[in-house]
Amino acid sequence: MNFPTIQLNETAALKANTGGGAFFDGNSEQLVKIGRAEFVVSPNTGTTGMAFDVFNKDGQKGYFTLWFLKTNGEYIDGFYNQLQSIMAVTGVNTLTPTQANIDKWDTNAGRNVPTQMTVANELMGKYFTGLFINEFEIYNGEKKTKTQLFAAFNQKRQSLQEQKDQAAPQQIETQKERMMTYSSNSENKVDEQLKNSGGNGGYNNQTTGQPPHGGASYQRTSAPAQNNSYQNNNAPNNQTHSSTPPGPVDDDIPFAPHFDGQF
Repeated sequence: MNFPTIQLNETAALKANTGGGAFFDGNSEQLVKIGRAEFVVSPNTGTTGMAFDVFNKDGQKGYFTLWFLKTNGEYIDGFYNQLQSIMAVTGVNTLTPTQANIDKWDTNAGRNVPTQMTVANELMGKYFTGLFINEFEIYNGEKKTKTQLFAAFNQKRQSLQEQKDQAAPQQIETQKERMMTYSSNSENKVDEQLKNSGGNGGYNNQTTGQPPHGGASYQRTSAPAQNNSYQNNNAPNNQTHSSTPPGPVDDDIPFAPHFDGQF
């Protein structure tokens, strides 16, 4: 057998020290694979959501939840539309709640343990191109960054309408510009608030800026109030974004990976 000569790759070496680079950066475009699509219910509001773990080709991860269904059976439009967008660009017509046993982080055990959960099996292992935005808020007097899903496109970077029209991908660049503008405005507003308060502000539970983004946070946040939704009329078809009221961010809770190593 002829073994290959191996050259040093510092980029790969650095990733080995961080488990694949931990989370991928915000304000970025990522082709991701869905490792978990779990039906969840907020213990605070009873709102139903879909919690996603996604991974890029380097094994870096992201996590977001779309709270889409009120306790009275009414859909929360922005979040529901975002979920529908992911279904459309991944070619999934139906989501069927299915019992599955998947490794999930257990805080008490301090490790991943096999966990029984209800998943949308049709989405597991599917790919889509996501725009992930850095949004800013004030928490305990400090500026915090939340990386969220902004918009979903197919693997070829097409919006649903472009996919239907068999058109070249163009909307993703338009949306990327909007994402960067919103992120910058969000940070500027928080910086101004901190400047005016002398940096001594307490917990701020106000959404920063106007929310033309997906209500989908990597951090573990509470479900939204059940009357909150936002329609971005400038977005392409099925690229609807929803607002998520910021809440306490558990930055120290380890991510619960379910990455099979295949991309």
